[in-house]
Amino acid sequence: MLCPSCGKESNNLRVCAFCQTPYPTDRDGTPRSSRSVTSPRGATSVSAAGDPRNAMAKKARAKRWTFIGFLAALTVGAFFYGRPPNIPIGVVMPNMIASPMSTGDANGILKTVNGGSKVEEHNGELTVRITTATFPERRDGQLALAQQYTRADQLVYGKKRAITFLDPNGIKFAQAEPDKGVVMTR
Repeated sequence: MLCPSCGKESNNLRVCAFCQTPYPTDRDGTPRSSRSVTSPRGATSVSAAGDPRNAMAKKARAKRWTFIGFLAALTVGAFFYGRPPNIPIGVVMPNMIASPMSTGDANGILKTVNGGSKVEEHNGELTVRITTATFPERRDGQLALAQQYTRADQLVYGKKRAITFLDPNGIKFAQAEPDKGVVMTR
């Protein structure tokens, strides 16, 4: 700013850096500039609030924070809704796959599972050892496999049987009991 007292120019906005004379202010308390400032392109500068670069920077910040908020919402949603359902041990759960099963579908399931698995029958009780290739990793998939096999067995043979399901290591993971239903054992 150009000092009205000494005539020297100073970068200070409130008082002259040389003679300490306060600069005159407008009614809103901002100092008045005694000269116009030109930008490097030759145009007279606009106030900071009306600067187009400022507006673009604010829009970019708003877009960035909107995107960050959207990602946070997706992360929270995936955390709460993307997790597999809680399947307790020893509790009969409703069928994971509730669609109706025909006799043809039941024969297909039994043929597929029995073709790659070791199935043994002792005193009317069935033991099914699932192979590594067909064993589901997730717990809900294991329960669905046991439920579908039990439903298919009941449709084909016309009665409910006790079935023990073993993983590829020979450890029991599910049990189908005729009076209760299918439960997870681990």
